[in-house]
Amino acid sequence: MAEKKGYPGYPGYPPQPGASGHNVTVQHTTVHQKPAPGFFGSLKSEFNKVGKQLNKEIDYCSNKLNQVVDTHAAGAMLELFKTGNVVQLVSRASGRCLEIIALQNGQLAVDGHGPSDPQAFHTHWTVTNEGSNQVRLHNNHNYLTIHNGATCLINMPPGSNHGIETKFQLSQSGQFILLESLKERQRHIGVLPDGQLKPAVACGREDHAQFGVHVIYTPYPTSNVTVVNK
Repeated sequence: MAEKKGYPGYPGYPPQPGASGHNVTVQHTTVHQKPAPGFFGSLKSEFNKVGKQLNKEIDYCSNKLNQVVDTHAAGAMLELFKTGNVVQLVSRASGRCLEIIALQNGQLAVDGHGPSDPQAFHTHWTVTNEGSNQVRLHNNHNYLTIHNGATCLINMPPGSNHGIETKFQLSQSGQFILLESLKERQRHIGVLPDGQLKPAVACGREDHAQFGVHVIYTPYPTSNVTVVNK
C-alpha cells in the first residue's frame, strides 16, 4: 500500500443535515404533565425497575460466558488466523470483501465493498495471532481498530508498541468469523448489505458482523489450507 493509486476512487460523504448554511426548523411541543400514579401504578413501576435490573445482570453474565468460551474455542475457521497468514474477509451481508479505500481528503478508511480478486491488495489483511483467539489485522501496518464505536484504521509503523486498541477477540459462528474489539467489548466490525460499514456500537453477533475467509498467502504447509490462487 505504498502507492495510493491502487485504491479505488471515493466520492466523499454527503453534507450532514443542518450543515453548510442549511436552515434547521425547530418544532416546539407542549408537554402535558401526567397525574401522579396511584399505589398500583407505583408497584408496577418498581416491578419494571427490578425486571430491567435482572435483564442487565443476565446480559452481563451471558457476555462474560461468551468471552470465556471465545478464548478457548477451536474451529476450522479460527485455524486460518495464524501469524503471517494473509486473508480476505468476505462480508456475509454484502458478499464483498472488507477493503481499505482512500477518501478525497487523503485519509484511509474501510468499507465492505471490495472485490474478491486475490490481487486486490487493498483487501488483504495480514494476521498477528497473540493466543486465546486474539488477533491483530493490518494492511501495510494500517491496523483495524474500533474507536468510539466506529471501525477505522490506525497506522502503527514497524517497531511500535501496540496497545489493546488494535486487538480483536476472534470467534466462529458456523462457517463465519466475528471480530470483537477487546478495548470496546461487545462492539464488532460489521458491514451492511450495501457495503457500508455498520457502526460498531450497534453491531453485535448478527449477520452484519460475520465474515467468510479467503486465505491469500500462508507461510505454513498448505495441506489443510486452501490458498486462493493469484
